[in-house]
Amino acid sequence: MPMMMDDELDDLFGDRQLGEITDLPPLSTHPRGLVQRLDDLRTSGCSQKIAWSTTGCVASIAHDGCTVTLRNLYCDPATGLWNLSDGDDAKAIALLHNGHTLKHLSWNHTGTELAVIDTLGNISVSSLLTSFNHSSVSRRCALGAEDNLSVPVGSMWLNQDRQLLLHGLAAKNPSGQWAFTGSRSKQAGPHNPHVVGEQSNRTKPNKPALVVVTRAGVIRLLYQGPDSARWLDFHADLESISTAEGLLTHATICAETESSMLVATYSISKRIRTHRVGVDWSAQSFVIDHLRTIVDCSPANNTLIASGLPPGLPHPEPQLYHLELLSPAPAPDLRKKEPLPPLLLAFFCSAADTEKLPVDHSTFIARWELTNFKPSLHPSFSQLALKKPNGTSPSDLQPEVTFKRLQDVKVNRVVVAVRELHLATTLVLCSSDGSVEFRSRSTLDLLPRDDPDRVSSMAQVGLEFVPGDPCLHAVLSPSACALVMLDDRSTAKLKVMQMPQAYGESVLDDGIEAVAEACLMQFNMSCIGYAIYHDDLSAAMQNFQKQYLKDRPEEAQDFVYAFLSDMYRILQLKIDYSGDIKIENYLKNALHQKTLSMQLSLGYHGEEQHRTLPSKIAFATLQLRWAALTFLTGLKQIPAGTTVSAEAELSRTETVRSFFGIISWTLSLINYILDELLTLLTEVEENGPISYESIEARIQARNTPALALLFISQSRLLFKYNLLRFKNINGETMQSRPPNPVGRELRVLFTRSPVPPQLFEKIIADVETSIRSIYESNQMSEAERTDIEKKMLISGTVPLKLWPAIESLLTKTLKSVGDDINRAALYFHDISWIGLSDDKASDRWRKEHRLDIVRKTEVPTRAKVKRCTRCCSVMEDSAPQKGTTGYLVNLRRYCVCGNWWMDMEDEGKTGDGIR
Repeated sequence: MPMMMDDELDDLFGDRQLGEITDLPPLSTHPRGLVQRLDDLRTSGCSQKIAWSTTGCVASIAHDGCTVTLRNLYCDPATGLWNLSDGDDAKAIALLHNGHTLKHLSWNHTGTELAVIDTLGNISVSSLLTSFNHSSVSRRCALGAEDNLSVPVGSMWLNQDRQLLLHGLAAKNPSGQWAFTGSRSKQAGPHNPHVVGEQSNRTKPNKPALVVVTRAGVIRLLYQGPDSARWLDFHADLESISTAEGLLTHATICAETESSMLVATYSISKRIRTHRVGVDWSAQSFVIDHLRTIVDCSPANNTLIASGLPPGLPHPEPQLYHLELLSPAPAPDLRKKEPLPPLLLAFFCSAADTEKLPVDHSTFIARWELTNFKPSLHPSFSQLALKKPNGTSPSDLQPEVTFKRLQDVKVNRVVVAVRELHLATTLVLCSSDGSVEFRSRSTLDLLPRDDPDRVSSMAQVGLEFVPGDPCLHAVLSPSACALVMLDDRSTAKLKVMQMPQAYGESVLDDGIEAVAEACLMQFNMSCIGYAIYHDDLSAAMQNFQKQYLKDRPEEAQDFVYAFLSDMYRILQLKIDYSGDIKIENYLKNALHQKTLSMQLSLGYHGEEQHRTLPSKIAFATLQLRWAALTFLTGLKQIPAGTTVSAEAELSRTETVRSFFGIISWTLSLINYILDELLTLLTEVEENGPISYESIEARIQARNTPALALLFISQSRLLFKYNLLRFKNINGETMQSRPPNPVGRELRVLFTRSPVPPQLFEKIIADVETSIRSIYESNQMSEAERTDIEKKMLISGTVPLKLWPAIESLLTKTLKSVGDDINRAALYFHDISWIGLSDDKASDRWRKEHRLDIVRKTEVPTRAKVKRCTRCCSVMEDSAPQKGTTGYLVNLRRYCVCGNWWMDMEDEGKTGDGIR
């Protein structure tokens, strides 16, 4: 009989016999359905009904138990605030499982494959391709016999064969600069030997592979083979089960070495058995070695006595409801090479089926440390072995594993979710009362608070999840900055890290810089560790700014500047491209896109407000990068020669036509820069002589990135490449025989531009010559040049050191090319659609029109679109033209800023259709 949880049912008949005990917390403080949730957890180790992928998709099992709902964080274009989407049902998954109740969800490490397990043991895998809220079937489940023996009780996705970053302590040195320590650690195996793309390229990600252990003690491996459309599998008996008490209820798996993993199981007989399992991929078999059986795994008696219950009071025996194996982890002191040994955790909890017995709703954690040692024999055995021709010497003995039981730990809450962080050096416990605790792996003590001049993590600088919202299921985001909880009705609620109000003004005194550095450490790990996703971190930073810096614009600007400045420094990203650099080297470095995307996000506050100057610079640079990437990949598809087949000519025509929007946008950007610079010069000259201070004041007043885009070497590099590709594209149209109409359209596009491309090339060359001359005359080192580049990139301000180049541009270069520019045409040229102007015409265009950010064309009014969840740009959801499919399909998978899309409902205006 389920326990009564409502206040009005307490002491229903007024005859409670234990009413004299007043110091016990009321059971009504726990969420409704907690007892049922604990029963589900005690029954099976595969009972995770919500999961957050490293790409940002939140999958959860709906209240009906048969449907998977997909959600994601998104930036609301109306307000600029981060929210959780309402969710979309993945109907294909319900059809695959034929209406059976779903019980477990798990994402792979790249965040693109979702394993779904139902109550009959059927396993399906769905893939995310381009959108958070749309999945496609990757592996269909084979509906088998309705028995409970094939139901998984534990699962694990195999790791990727790559290195991850672990940050150590960040401390402020005497010069006031933050010094960071860190190390890289390779993820343990086994790994799927098949990789995405070419088999010989080990930089490619491994294809997904899933290990499960069933109730009958069978270990099974499902993996993608060379043919991505086909999943292979093999299995073996992990344990020999002959009685009902031997059936398994829980299993946990962790990676151990390059070729082996550890498996721990828990059976109805209340015993834990541990195994080391290797994988022979060529023979499609397992190598299983039983390590040890733990007969007595219950919490120690002294732990129960210390639980707070009065002596002699009857209470239910704590029962195991979660089993967790932690892989070997780097030592907290990064100077030590010896890793921390594997750790086995068993979670116990008591929950009564009736209110007649008071229950201590606490969690007891039993712990075992697994260490390898090599057994040794008495020296006399060595002499004995020498007398035998086939004798075994001590050195031939195989290493063994010892299990050292550590002191049990009591948590005064019911833990409903466990998460490893920082390469399993930190353990995060999410409880039913909505609280989240960050604990040390070694001792399970709460992580201590950092000093103002020392930063270890976001949790240790004071950011936390404010408790108060009970839940039955909880999942942390990839960066552990956000939390999504489910109640007994499977209603999802988002909670983002924030600074407690109790800190008050003290945060503004010495905590802003520490919070920025802690966020930076997390961003750095996400860049190295899990692909492109950092929206949860952006939401947490926005939450902090809204909480403490809303009415303090200077402090808010300092917070963002400190983050961006150290972001480029710590990542050691090359940002000085003033020399001769190959564009391919720049485009291949994905960190440029990630850092610019973060800079773009931090300066976006919704469509009702204009972007900040650093955000505009990031936006324009990302568009130029996208144009270069499009030209680089698209031109390779055009067949060479003048005499080609009709199909090849169609490919040439459609590919060149697909460039039109990007060419038009780039030409409008060129005209915008020249128009801004000429307007800037005119306004300054009207108020007296030209000076650095007057130029800088007008730039800040107009919020224009025009001058900075000419002086930042990244944007100059991209401009030069794109202008060169204009010539190549024009040349391709001239090769068509007979002449192709698309060539005439292209030439019209160029001739309509008030500023000819070749004229802008001359301006870029003059600016580059002036800057190089300043660098050489002042003998600036690479570090000094990098510092100048970084300041221009993250602030939009050209430093005083480059004033001679600014003066030369405004007083010489612009005046020398003035006769070649049609000033009237330039004044009336439409630049409202490029997203950089703050005038009323641009604001009106953004409200009335939608720009396809990929193709740089206007989206029809009622066309279906996808929206970027980070920068709020949209893309028309239509199939590419036949001749352009080869390169556009891959480029359209992500937004220009690098983030994923969200499918939108039909919408008539920019702000409609948010789900």
